[in-house]
Amino acid sequence: MDWEILFEDEAMLVAKKPQGMPTQADKTGDLDLLSALQAHCGHPLGLIHRLDRPVGGLLIFAKTKNAEAAFAKQMQEGMIEKRYRTVLCGNLPETKGILVNYLKKNMRTNLSEVVSSKDKMGKKAVLHYEVLETITQENQVLSYVEIQLETGRHHQIRVQTAYSSAPIWGDKKYNPMFQRGGRTEIALWSYALKGLHPVTKQPWHFENIPMEGAFRFFMEKD
Repeated sequence: MDWEILFEDEAMLVAKKPQGMPTQADKTGDLDLLSALQAHCGHPLGLIHRLDRPVGGLLIFAKTKNAEAAFAKQMQEGMIEKRYRTVLCGNLPETKGILVNYLKKNMRTNLSEVVSSKDKMGKKAVLHYEVLETITQENQVLSYVEIQLETGRHHQIRVQTAYSSAPIWGDKKYNPMFQRGGRTEIALWSYALKGLHPVTKQPWHFENIPMEGAFRFFMEKD
């Protein structure tokens, strides 16, 4: 799957990042989405938020310094809404609820873990979830879930769902079922973004529903 631009004007750009493509340049030297889009535009872009390399979906980029500053302010004030779709192995505590944990990143392993609220290195992580559907696939309970982030911590969705005994399908870092398996794509997708245009202040909303990988278990039923 190649990267794709869903929207572009003089101030902003919304693009779809394929799974496995870095958001920005890293030590692998592989082509990243930011570099690809900057080559397309012919000038630097402001990176507003990021997705882990295995995670696909929608990202916002600013085309001017003023737009970047406006988006940064919206992010800080919680005005940009980010929603994800995921497939979890197991059940969450309720059909609809909130997960609140304190996460600490291990710089050596590049993994995060849930710690006590008293840990000075822990950062509060909050997400809202709704279970859209649950099925049994090969004797495994799978939950199709929508998630809205209230905070943006390292590997937040992956860590919090795993800690709740419902790790993400295909997650080689936090799901023991997949840590020794072959190549799989994690079932986590940034599917919806909502905010205000940095110049006109008009609301915008973009969606891209995931259909591949583990998501097809639910799509094929329709």
